[in-house]
Formats: sequence, C-alpha cells, structure tokens
Amino acid sequence: MGRGLVIWFLCLGALLIGFLGAQVNPLAYLLVGVLAPLPVLVIGWRSGELAALAVALAGTAVIFFLHPVLETIWQNLGVLNLLLMGVMLASLQCRGVTAPQAIMVTVAALTVGALLVFLGQAVFMGISPQDLLAQKSVEVMDTVRKVLGDAAGGAPGPLVPGVAPAQVEAVLQRLLPGLLVTNLALVAWLNVVLSRQLIFLLGWGAADPPLYHWTAPEWLIFVLLGAGFLLLVPVAGARFFGLNLLMVVAVLYFCQGVAVVATWFNRLGLPRLLRMIGYPLLFLNPFFFLIITLGLMDLWLDFRRLHRPKDA
Repeated sequence: MGRGLVIWFLCLGALLIGFLGAQVNPLAYLLVGVLAPLPVLVIGWRSGELAALAVALAGTAVIFFLHPVLETIWQNLGVLNLLLMGVMLASLQCRGVTAPQAIMVTVAALTVGALLVFLGQAVFMGISPQDLLAQKSVEVMDTVRKVLGDAAGGAPGPLVPGVAPAQVEAVLQRLLPGLLVTNLALVAWLNVVLSRQLIFLLGWGAADPPLYHWTAPEWLIFVLLGAGFLLLVPVAGARFFGLNLLMVVAVLYFCQGVAVVATWFNRLGLPRLLRMIGYPLLFLNPFFFLIITLGLMDLWLDFRRLHRPKDA
C-alpha cells in the first residue's frame, strides 16, 4: 500500500512538472504537453483505473487552483482532454480491452466530444461552423508560427517556403478536422507505447499481446475506397469529408506499416538504440508514404504471417 501511494504521488508530480514545463513556451508544450496521459496510464497499470482517475482529477484540481477562475479551464482544455484520454485508455486496458482497440475507442469518443464542443461553441458565439473553423485555422497557424519563432530564437519565417501564407491557411482549414483526429490517434498511440516500455523497464510485467501484432480491420479498405471516391464527387462538402476521412484511414494503415517494421526489428534482434533511431525516421518523407503502402500491402501479403498456420 505504501509503495503504491509513493508511485501515485510520483505520477502526479510528473504530471504537474510536465504541465508547468508546457507553460514555458509553445515548443515545450509540444515536447512535454502531449505526454500528459503517460503518468495516468502508468499508475492505471500499476494500481487500477480508480488510481488513474484520481491522478487525473488531482492534476485538474491543482491546475485550476493555480489560477482559480473559469477561464483557466477553457485555456487548458487541451491538457484536460489529454488527461481524459489517459483515464479512458487506462480504464479500457484495465477491463481487458486490447491496446489497439482501446486507442480506437478512445479517439472515437474524444472526437465526438470535440465535435459537440465545437458545435456548441459556434452556437454560443452566434457564428456558422464554417466561420468558426476558419477562426480555429488562424489560431493554429499563429501557434505554429510562434513555435517556429521560439525554436529559431527569433521571428518565424514562412511555414512552407515559396507558398503564400493565405494558401497554407486555406489548405489547413480543409484538413484541420482530419489533422485533429490523426493527432489524437498518434498521441494516444505514443503514450500507450511509452507506458508499455516503462512498465517493462520497471519490472511490472510485459503487456500482451505486443502492439506489433495489431492489424487493421479488413473492412477498412472499403472505407479507404469510399473516401477516394468522395474526392471525385463534384460537391465541395463531399470532397471535404472524403479528404479528411482519407487522412484518418491513411494514418491507420501507417500504424499497420509501423507494426510490420517493428516485427522485422524484433526478428532481427535489433538493439534498442538502433530502434530508437529507426522509428522516428519512419515519420519523415519519403518513408511515411512508403510505410502507409507497406501497411496496405500487408493486407494481402501478410508480411508478419499472422494469418498463416504455424507449421506453414
């Protein structure tokens, strides 16, 4: 009991240190803020879903009492959303749901919640969802410019060299819903991976089955084809939906491609240091699109031999 309480306070301390670090500048927020679900996941694995919920609620209380006004909740809505993600992931995994299924259910629930908040905000402000989406796109652009300026130690340059900021903003507005969903999925996936590694290193057991056994549902290929078909429909709303849906499905196949690569790394017995170097490279061009293609091909070629008899 005593050791579990110490671990609980350590997770709460790590959560608060991460939050305070994220307040320093936007770059620190990107590096540290996205790991807010990690302490919740770790304590959830160690002590159960109630302990995970308690850490998230305690962290929320401390954040609010640092500046006890309603505006504090609104300003830190992103952090609170990440804490909710950690609670949901921990709860689902404690109930025996596999990690990939827990990630998909969590992302789906948070997406629906974000959509309801977005529509409610549009009604409250008395503007159309399209106008609010344009406003959010401008806010995201401003945040990215500020991050780039802080990283460079000065004024930020253009986001895309040779492309007018208005054009980048227009593209961002079209892709923003898909970007938000894929960002949620990647953040959830990253925290689950890191929590499983920490659990293993701390000697609390090994999570089973390994994430590199995950495969996308076979019916997802029809969603991919449907999204591609919507891009050909001469209706702006249909193309908008199809483009964002295509982005979300592509990320799912990217995860499957990463699972294939992880299987190969495991079979080759690659040292941990080389894996730490190799995985980040998969997110860079042209490897990112090659990994998506690899995930698609795995549907038919079964690179990991997950669907073949063991004696085959």
